[in-house]
Amino acid sequence: MKKIEIGSGRMPHAGYETIDVESYANPTYLGDFRNMSFKDVDEIRTHHLLEHFSRKESIEVLKLWRSWLKEGGQLIVETPDIEEICHVWGTIRLWGTKDLLIRHMYGSQETDWAYHKDGWYKEKFEEILPKVGFKITLIKQQHSYIRADNGAKYRLPNILVIANKI
Repeated sequence: MKKIEIGSGRMPHAGYETIDVESYANPTYLGDFRNMSFKDVDEIRTHHLLEHFSRKESIEVLKLWRSWLKEGGQLIVETPDIEEICHVWGTIRLWGTKDLLIRHMYGSQETDWAYHKDGWYKEKFEEILPKVGFKITLIKQQHSYIRADNGAKYRLPNILVIANKI
């Protein structure tokens, strides 16, 4: 099986060839995936990458990934869940502080690629993915954990989508 993880960063998933723009990630392929070409890929995985593209560009990115996948191939995407960020805003108990939620929404911004240009949520995935040739098999609201500078552990809301090329 050919499996590719795009934007793998410091914690790539086992069993995937990796693509990243940062050399510290020690990826299989170093560079901008938009300048690469693959075919007959069984699975593409990307966590916290799609939100780095504008609304228009994200459609082109999804079409590119679809072109790499074989028929029935699987796309796994996770992004911050903008709807849930709005829902938990200010409920600091277990969820992130307002500053952490803002960072989750707009990106870390430490370099040009680290800005978020768009937000994703359940209905948006349900509208866009079928239009670009995917059938959604799972949409799941979940969360990731982050340690704040003060050592406290907080949750940040995400949305995971699994879809297949049709």
